[in-house]
Amino acid sequence: MFIAETKKIVVGPPDDDKTVMGALISKEHLEKVTGYVKLAQREGGKLECGEEPLSLPEKNKYGYFMRPTIITNLSDGNRCMQEEIFGPVTCVVPFKDEEEVIGRANDVKYGLCATLWTENLARAHRVAQKLDVGTVWTNCWLVRE
Repeated sequence: MFIAETKKIVVGPPDDDKTVMGALISKEHLEKVTGYVKLAQREGGKLECGEEPLSLPEKNKYGYFMRPTIITNLSDGNRCMQEEIFGPVTCVVPFKDEEEVIGRANDVKYGLCATLWTENLARAHRVAQKLDVGTVWTNCWLVRE
């Protein structure tokens, strides 16, 4: 479901009412983010989505647009799992239980933010307290009050 919903995100210019996600800030930023995706592929990562060509208006064809990308099949030591990409890329890996995923999440050099997705509020509180990050969102992302 996550992959299917991600594929529905409309990438395009801000003056198009259908656009959900716009361009990255610069050519260098786009190259950095796509560089991480290429690195993940070289290291065995599987792109679940993000490679589909964009259909942009002529005036935007040379902009720094990138589809949201989901990568699977990465080990915890992969740079994409250890570093902040700062782009529309997420790496998805399975885990067995809370203890394992908390340990893995806390075993990164950076820890700016985390997002928990669960139907169990007690689990959300329990896991959030154990994560060594600056901000934890539950069942949302980038929502600030």
